[in-house]
Amino acid sequence: MVAIGSIKAWKPGRGPVTTWTASSATLAHMAQAGRDPLPASFQQESHLLSAYRAKQLGTEGPRLIMTAWDIDGWCDVAAMTEAINTHVRRHDAYHSAFDVTADSVVRRTIDDPERIEFVPTVMGFMEADEVRAHVATQTPGTLEWDCFTFGVIQKEDHFTFYANIDHLYTDGSSAVVIYNDIDSTYKALVGKTANRLPKAGDYRDFTSRQRMQVSAMTADSRPVKDWVDFARETDGNMPTFPLSLGSYESNAGGVVTIELLNGAETQAFDTACRAAGARFSGGVMACAALADHRLTGEESFHVYTPSDMRAVEAGSVTAGWYASLFPVSVDTANTDFAQAAREAQKSFDANKHLSVIPMRKALDLVSEEELGVTIASRPSMMVSLMDMRKLTDADASNMGIYIDNLNYGDVNMWVTRNADQTIVTVSFPDNAQARRSVHHYLGVLRAAFTDAAKLTTDWEDEIAGRGYAHSAQLAG
Repeated sequence: MVAIGSIKAWKPGRGPVTTWTASSATLAHMAQAGRDPLPASFQQESHLLSAYRAKQLGTEGPRLIMTAWDIDGWCDVAAMTEAINTHVRRHDAYHSAFDVTADSVVRRTIDDPERIEFVPTVMGFMEADEVRAHVATQTPGTLEWDCFTFGVIQKEDHFTFYANIDHLYTDGSSAVVIYNDIDSTYKALVGKTANRLPKAGDYRDFTSRQRMQVSAMTADSRPVKDWVDFARETDGNMPTFPLSLGSYESNAGGVVTIELLNGAETQAFDTACRAAGARFSGGVMACAALADHRLTGEESFHVYTPSDMRAVEAGSVTAGWYASLFPVSVDTANTDFAQAAREAQKSFDANKHLSVIPMRKALDLVSEEELGVTIASRPSMMVSLMDMRKLTDADASNMGIYIDNLNYGDVNMWVTRNADQTIVTVSFPDNAQARRSVHHYLGVLRAAFTDAAKLTTDWEDEIAGRGYAHSAQLAG
């Protein structure tokens, strides 16, 4: 199972710690990087401007995504240094720095990525809580180029490796890229395996393609029209959490992970989705919709979910922030799981193309009179599905993905399908009311999942019972 949780919940163990950060020569070289006419991606631009505003207010928003796993033996520092530098030089998302003001972001890009060098520093022995504090506080902020660090905690017969990277340069799928890159390169260097990394894609290509697509859009473009229709359908009230989250004046966030389905239930849930004419993704959205209906009585459900915008030819081997949101809507009036799953899947598939342009960018192309609604400014809700079944060696390496405990007042959920269970991780504002609400919500959500899985087992039991009765009749 791939663990998903908060850095505070990470169990790194105790031991001698070595960290890798950018060398002083690299920082000097990046400071001299020339201006690049290519803008930041929309994801990066929004993140950088939010970080700038937060800094002016003396605070900080959610930003860190850490990937950690175990490797057998005593760490070969020279080999790990090469593995880290190979990864950073190979992915061009790391090769740009950004100058940010209140309303602008300017890219600067290094000419020669081979001049990027991360160097090790021996930190000495640390207890687990000291490791967590170090990881959470020592990675430079979003507005600094070097907002990504690496490290190992040495144990008796293995070591734990971590890559702690600002969201500016990474997303959930990138965590898998980082794991595959560094783990396979290191093991090849120490002579344990062959290294056959495929060619990495280019984040610059994605950014350029994204910007060109959006710049060519008008109010008559289909994605813009569909975003406008969504805004009107919701009367300007964007997807949000169904229960009270209390006060979120601070940036403190909480993160909780629970099991939704065990291994057998996960298979039964998948069968129920397919029997309904949907896929696992449609089933997940259906359960979120049914949970919302049970809590609020609302007859329509709307939520954001991310799409991985990596180019098909690059596959999943490119690091960078590719995830982009699109809406899913489900009618929950007088519906059961099968109906909700079919409708959720239809909406999921039909709206995925909207991830090419952020909603705010689309609505900017339409006048207020044409839009006809006022967009409410309130915290949003996202439900993401992550499928980790392809990471067949993740269990053996104790791989996990961890986020920091910071929050802008919204709720984000990651439903993760592993080979042996399905889990959900929720990020929320850390206050007493929000904790109570999330606890209550997760109970209702889990019931929606287990009820759907039970549909399959009940059906199988019924068929088995009929078969037994028919056999008994034949025998009689």
